[in-house]
Amino acid sequence: MKILVVDDSEAIRTILRNVLRTQGYGVATASDGEEGLALAKQERPDLVITDVLMPGMDGFQLLRAMRNDEGMKDIPVIFYTGRYLDDEDRHLAMQFGVSRYLMKPLDPASILAAVKEVIAGAAGGMWKRAGAENLEEPVFLKAYNERLVSKLKQTMIDSEQTRLFLEHIMEGIGDGVMVIDRSLRILAANSTAAASIGMEKSEMIGQPCHEVTHKRHEPCSGPNTLCPASLIFERGEKIVKVLHTHTTTQGEEHHVEITASPVRNSEGNIFAMVETFRDIMEKSSDDELVKLIKRLNEAQTHLKHMAITDELTGLRNRRYIIERLEEEFQRAKRTGDTLGLIMLDIDHFKQINDVHGHLFGDMVLRVVAARIKASLRKHDIVGRIGGEEFLVICPESRLEETVVVAERIRKNIDIETIGDGLREVKAALSAGVTGLDKYDINSERLFSRADSALYRAKEEGRNRVVIM
Repeated sequence: MKILVVDDSEAIRTILRNVLRTQGYGVATASDGEEGLALAKQERPDLVITDVLMPGMDGFQLLRAMRNDEGMKDIPVIFYTGRYLDDEDRHLAMQFGVSRYLMKPLDPASILAAVKEVIAGAAGGMWKRAGAENLEEPVFLKAYNERLVSKLKQTMIDSEQTRLFLEHIMEGIGDGVMVIDRSLRILAANSTAAASIGMEKSEMIGQPCHEVTHKRHEPCSGPNTLCPASLIFERGEKIVKVLHTHTTTQGEEHHVEITASPVRNSEGNIFAMVETFRDIMEKSSDDELVKLIKRLNEAQTHLKHMAITDELTGLRNRRYIIERLEEEFQRAKRTGDTLGLIMLDIDHFKQINDVHGHLFGDMVLRVVAARIKASLRKHDIVGRIGGEEFLVICPESRLEETVVVAERIRKNIDIETIGDGLREVKAALSAGVTGLDKYDINSERLFSRADSALYRAKEEGRNRVVIM
């Protein structure tokens, strides 16, 4: 029994595929209507589950094309949608021969019950008895276009009302407010923010935040700068409070206190941040209080960094990496994304310490840590979890992709000796690799499986990658 799932959301496709496969259904997926129609012609599925509102060919057009194809006209179709639904939609869809409407999100038991019922009904010709009408093309186009125009008008009205509502809220806040996306461009700002910078709101929109607030061409960086954007977008922190310096268009500098928090989409991914700020005082090079605030800012940055950093290697520490594993686990379970995990251990590290001493051993740890970090992709996260052990989190990575990362790390450690000018050693790593599966109820199970894979790598001779 084969089912075709058509949805432009990868997360929805993954969720439905996993749910359906638990009951033994074969599942094919397509990311839009055109791909879905091609797969339907090729695979001849027993059921099609499709979203309604998709770019390109939408659900209604896909359904119409199937009903006009002699080989697919009897395939039952379920609309699975979170939008684009009212009584007129239902009536139009029934005219085209849709079997059922399901609303997102829905629990797995309800999805499976509906699927079984529709498949059983199709076997007895029940959807035909519901009266799928053979609408002539002009009639279809007229009805479809009327519904589409109606929906687009309503969407525009809803969007404008939402925009005005949010603008009213932003203007009512006494502090400056900016909404900044992942590319660090300003999506929205209120009048207080514009007045503080000395610009018009319209001039700020679409500009990089560092150019507007700091008059710099490059984003904030450096050991003494704590940037809210990096903390939100890279570390995924829930709320950030920092001290910063803003520069007006007239060149005046102001110390500001910033509070930033992430904005997530329906799949739980951070796509923007909201930043509110208020002036503390105008900056003056001779003002001792300003100097004190600067030192406090530097101390805050240092303490924040030290709280999450392993002092010896400069990698993230155990507490941070375990917390990030839990966050990435929860996000992946919520969105249906993949997640890979690598546990690493330096082979025969005790011998290095025993023969060459702990100071040399510390140097080996630092070099190994640097090589691990250099082997990772931009979105991978590495931390030292104790002794000579390291943990690498690979968000949105399939198992085979995670194995490639682990092998690259292993080869980069093994390829060159490590020395201090007087002596050198050949270091090697063993690695245990695993990936998130549907039976993982918590991040501890994922961690334990990677640890077991690492143990097996040690047993099988070391300097190797083992998958579990």
